[in-house]
Amino acid sequence: MKFPKLFYADCRSASAGAAVGLQQQASRVLRRVAQDLRLRSHEIVVEPSRRNSPGRVSLRTETLFIDVLDRPCQKAVALSFRTRRGRSDLTGGGENYGPLEQIETTCGYQSFLDGLRLASGVDTSSGGRR
Repeated sequence: MKFPKLFYADCRSASAGAAVGLQQQASRVLRRVAQDLRLRSHEIVVEPSRRNSPGRVSLRTETLFIDVLDRPCQKAVALSFRTRRGRSDLTGGGENYGPLEQIETTCGYQSFLDGLRLASGVDTSSGGRR
């Protein structure tokens, strides 16, 4: 997986246009992850940053959140995942962060997908749920 350069940019003084571009690129990356996981039922939700919370683009399934977080105090965005107990659970468990440099490698990306399959209960052989 090749991440856009915008993911590594220093966005502390970025304009609103840069934030929208980051959200579009994050949505594209999450659609690719959903396609590679062969998810049938999912949604991508964009939450703009507010005073006390970072901007977030989330891939939500019945059992999993995958988030791309725009943290203004850091130079790169953060990629995390957490489990959830059904669609009504909007908080989920603790966030598990994946370093972008590791996920960009072929082996690292496959390991990341395998971890997501394990966390969400997706069967690796058929692409369906267990």
